[in-house]
Amino acid sequence: LTGRGAEKLTPAAFRCYDTWNRSIPTSQINRWLASVEERNPPPLAQGRRVRLRYGTQTKTRPPSFLIFASQPEGLPESYRRYLINDLRESFELAGVPIRLDYRKGENPYEPSRKR
Repeated sequence: LTGRGAEKLTPAAFRCYDTWNRSIPTSQINRWLASVEERNPPPLAQGRRVRLRYGTQTKTRPPSFLIFASQPEGLPESYRRYLINDLRESFELAGVPIRLDYRKGENPYEPSRKR
């Protein structure tokens, strides 16, 4: 209203745009995922540990990530929020929404249903 601090608005908008378009290599995401799992392992689901296998960035605008897990349906909402917050902090993704999806990897030992 008074114009005070308006000179900071344009640089902040450019920083937000750069964050919005940031692409993170899969290797960095997997290293981050391993360190997160080591610091704070996922809780048990149905008596078994949920294993976070690997992750990748699926798209930018907004930054979207996909994590393959042994039992993604067993991850509680609190752990999902923990992952998003740590991802935001580790890769400096402040000011933009983050989409984090989970998918169950295929079991190589499970008999194939297609024949």
